[in-house]
Amino acid sequence: FNAHPYVMTCMNEFLNHVLSPSFQSASRAAPALWDERFDTLNRELEERGLPLRFSNLVSVATLSFMQPSRYHWMLQYYLRSERLALSWIGTGRFIFSHDYSDKDFRKFSKRFLRAAERMNGDGWWWRNENVKPGDLSRRVLREVLSSVFSRR
Repeated sequence: FNAHPYVMTCMNEFLNHVLSPSFQSASRAAPALWDERFDTLNRELEERGLPLRFSNLVSVATLSFMQPSRYHWMLQYYLRSERLALSWIGTGRFIFSHDYSDKDFRKFSKRFLRAAERMNGDGWWWRNENVKPGDLSRRVLREVLSSVFSRR
């Protein structure tokens, strides 16, 4: 690739774009824009009593579960039914294009909220005040070890 005309042309175009005033302005405005979007979505999640919150680094968002459960993985199926997909299965991450409009993000938010409410309505996020966060992990570990050693 060393000094190949296609590579040099592409890099020239890329650098001109990145150094343009419009791109620089959009880059400076992006953190506040995405913070506002996710703050709004997090407020909606909290108002609806859904145990999910987003943290974001501009347009890369990480989803966190606010209560222990062994069924969090089910959310990916509810999301898929709303035509949403995690960027890497199991990571709880979404990656958004920088040209996502407010309208696009509202559409995402509606679909996400609908999926989460359906999962909640189906009873996957039940609460038991007697179960502490570490209890669930220990219970699952005991079940796994019991299963492994009972086969021998």
